[in-house]
Amino acid sequence: MTWLALAPSSARLVALLIGGALLMGIGAGLVWWGLSPRIDRQADRAANAEQQLSAAQQMIDLQGNVLAEQQRQLGAITEIERDMRRLGQTITRTAAEQSAAIEELRANDQIVAEWLRGAVPPALGRLYARPETTDPAAYHGPSGMRPDPVPPAGSPGTDQQ
Repeated sequence: MTWLALAPSSARLVALLIGGALLMGIGAGLVWWGLSPRIDRQADRAANAEQQLSAAQQMIDLQGNVLAEQQRQLGAITEIERDMRRLGQTITRTAAEQSAAIEELRANDQIVAEWLRGAVPPALGRLYARPETTDPAAYHGPSGMRPDPVPPAGSPGTDQQ
């Protein structure tokens, strides 16, 4: 059977089907031609969004690291502050102890000064009595210091050994 042998109504139906298929193919091509740039743009937008997401994730990671470092530094500063407070308390306590010791020394110095203003007790005077301290005529000055403690140097030719 050939084309020409078909009945006119059948040929018309086949022609309509072919024409419809051709028209659908042309329509599909036009739709593809119109949508193809949009699909490409959407793919570009998706790639750009993925890059931005990656950059944002890197920024979040960096900020997390910065925050962790700041937390570590705050911990170190807090520890230093505690140490400084302890040192301040130690200094305050030591200063109070030194003030008390100085006051005790002042009081002791006053007691000693009053004792020294008085006469030497006779028993103590006899304990340390020596002619040098009790008789000014017996005092002779420093004992036996030679005026030339270093012997003179020998001549260069003599043997010093």
